Amino acid sequence: MIRVSGASLVVVALLFGSYHGLLGIVSLPEYSNQQFAWLAIATYCLALLLVLFDKPGIRMRLISAIGVLIVVVIVSQLIYGSLSEIREGSYATWHIAALSTLLAVVAIRQHPTIAWIGFILLTLQLFAWGGPQVIFNSGLIGGLILVAVAQAAYQAIISSAKRAVEFQIRSIDIDSAVTAASAARAEKLKRLQDTLSTALPLLEKIRDQSGELSDPDKREAILMEAQLRDGIRARALLNQDVIQATRNARLRGVEVQLLDDGGLDDLSEEDRQTYLDEICVRLNEVNAGKVVIRASMGDGWRLTMAAIQKDADKPDLFIRL
Repeated sequence: MIRVSGASLVVVALLFGSYHGLLGIVSLPEYSNQQFAWLAIATYCLALLLVLFDKPGIRMRLISAIGVLIVVVIVSQLIYGSLSEIREGSYATWHIAALSTLLAVVAIRQHPTIAWIGFILLTLQLFAWGGPQVIFNSGLIGGLILVAVAQAAYQAIISSAKRAVEFQIRSIDIDSAVTAASAARAEKLKRLQDTLSTALPLLEKIRDQSGELSDPDKREAILMEAQLRDGIRARALLNQDVIQATRNARLRGVEVQLLDDGGLDDLSEEDRQTYLDEICVRLNEVNAGKVVIRASMGDGWRLTMAAIQKDADKPDLFIRL
């Protein structure tokens, strides 16, 4: 891809615009009032510098674009006020191409509507001075083409900018998806490692004893299976205190079920600890039956705890936090 720096484009535009000013100087003998002509040339040159060096970036200031409209009117009136006719091969209407160049720059620099308003003003003033018959020998057609090409360039810039933004958004989405997938894989690996480190001693014991376990070992295996299930279903609800409180409750014969639906995911560690402490306190109060602890999202509360005994009419414990 060929890349052209912004400075190079400015230099090219400055040289091209200066050429029109030079044509104005060459055409000075054709004007009845050369002071008006000199003033028109100077005004145009200042406007050229304004549109090219208005401010960094592609979009020029609105006030500068409106200033070009004023220049279109002033320069045209100065020229027509000192020119009676267009001679064959003359550059006396140099200002048509010059002002069209200014308007083209205005269009490229993100103000195409103002550029076309300026071209309409330029055309109306030309027709008011010389009538429709001067349309082909005044440079107006070339000016029209110049502004139209600038309009197309403006649309290409806008389209390119939109595609760049869309590409950036897609790139961010892809990066986010990759990061999320990596985090999910890391989390799964961590859970697997934690599970193995927790269950491995018991599994080795089962292997060594060929599955012949004592009653205490069988109870330990049941507790271990429940703890592993908690780690899968309710990892966010677990810390060492909750694990121990849950184990103690199960040793007392309480059936404990932990479920995590993301209710505590957006909390800070300190706030989350408050809920976990409450779980421990409430679990230690239950001596029989079944306890269901659930962290839910979107229900108006974050944590639900319910304890009920078999054949009971109402729960022994029901709280929402």
